[in-house]
Amino acid sequence: MPLQIGYLIMMYTVGLLGTGLFYILHIPLPWILGPLIAIFTLNSFIKPSLHQSKSLLQWSFLITGAQIGTNFTEDTLAQVLPYFIPFLLMTVILVFICIKSGEWMAQYAEIDRTTGILGSVPGGLSVMLEISDSVKANTGMVAIFHTIRLMSVLMLVPMLVMFLFTPEQSGGISSEEVIPLNGWTIALFIALFGLAYLVRFKMPAPFVLIPMFIIAILRIISIPVSDVPIEIYHVAQLSIGIHLGLSISFSDFKTIGRYSFLFFLFSTALIAISALFGYLLSLWSSLTFATAMLSLAPGGLVEMAITAHEVNADPAIVGSLQLIRMLFISLILPFVLKKVFTQHSSQ
Repeated sequence: MPLQIGYLIMMYTVGLLGTGLFYILHIPLPWILGPLIAIFTLNSFIKPSLHQSKSLLQWSFLITGAQIGTNFTEDTLAQVLPYFIPFLLMTVILVFICIKSGEWMAQYAEIDRTTGILGSVPGGLSVMLEISDSVKANTGMVAIFHTIRLMSVLMLVPMLVMFLFTPEQSGGISSEEVIPLNGWTIALFIALFGLAYLVRFKMPAPFVLIPMFIIAILRIISIPVSDVPIEIYHVAQLSIGIHLGLSISFSDFKTIGRYSFLFFLFSTALIAISALFGYLLSLWSSLTFATAMLSLAPGGLVEMAITAHEVNADPAIVGSLQLIRMLFISLILPFVLKKVFTQHSSQ
């Protein structure tokens, strides 16, 4: 136990140093990208490999979900619902492009078609790995491809958004008066953690989605819930950044060698297409370009909502639309892919 605590202290210290360096260099998302790079580097030289505290990570996801939920207002749903169909259509097109690109990449890299497709579709890593196991694809390679995509999105999208938009240009919704943290909200957080823990094997990302949903509903019906103090929010971001840094290694990239760069180019092209779709969605709706672009970016719900907060876009709308895409990919796409792969194997 003392050794584990020592490793945690070392990781958070190194993560803070990475955060400070990113602040000095004015790199976006310093509380996530700083520790991600720092811990990724540290873990490559430490034997045995470091591990994040599962409880700390779960609380960090809960705090992040709560932060997203506090951004919801009565106008959020009214803004999202009219663009549900166009957004879903764009999501389907993006997934189709990913599937066809995965087939091309599989042919070029001389890997099996199933692995190429599963490595290209921007779904949750755990869901894609589960499908990969069930259809006997190369699960390790699928995991590496998704890691490269996640790294590409985390490094490129925030920088692109920060370059294109300043807080004054992004048109984000002005923040309301901050509600200080109180006992009722702390008790609510504890209850939400317990609920998320109970259903952790029955739904995707419960420690993010449950607080996001419930706090959003409470805010919409005008029941006061405290805002997350910025210091706690930064600690949560730091923990998530450490987790992401621990999830990748140099050996992953050595495994597929020169195909790493090929898949990085594919991820960059996907980001560009998503940005184009975001621009079209902003033209067809009242959403700002920053909000629309982050809603369609092929990253995770948490990371894109945090980026939205950084550039003063609307984290609630970004979180809502990213959630719609995540549910589509997690609940519908697996059945479609399994049917496609079954038909292909029977031919």
